[in-house]
Amino acid sequence: MQRGYQAALTIMGRTRDFTALMACNDGSAMGAIRAIQDCGRNVPGDISVVGVDDIRFAEFIFPRLTTIRQPLKEMGRIAASTLLQRIRGEHVPEETLIQPELVTRESTASPRR
Repeated sequence: MQRGYQAALTIMGRTRDFTALMACNDGSAMGAIRAIQDCGRNVPGDISVVGVDDIRFAEFIFPRLTTIRQPLKEMGRIAASTLLQRIRGEHVPEETLIQPELVTRESTASPRR
């Protein structure tokens, strides 16, 4: 959270000419929300914020955090299966695509024109 807070303060110190911020994880997004609010701006009224991971606290902060949920169980299953295939000397694809899910909550608003 601290890194997201500091990064958002740095951005806010350079420019206020943006309407959305996407953080690398939910903790950083939560820190960014706090920094934006501490700078007198409103989330999502002035700036929308999105995180990644959908941690448990994401739906309990204010505003509730919009986030990208990753299918962690599926990712773990695929990783274990791929490892076993490699151990057995079987061919495995170079890439495996997974489908994340956008979980829309209160920290984002429709774009302004």
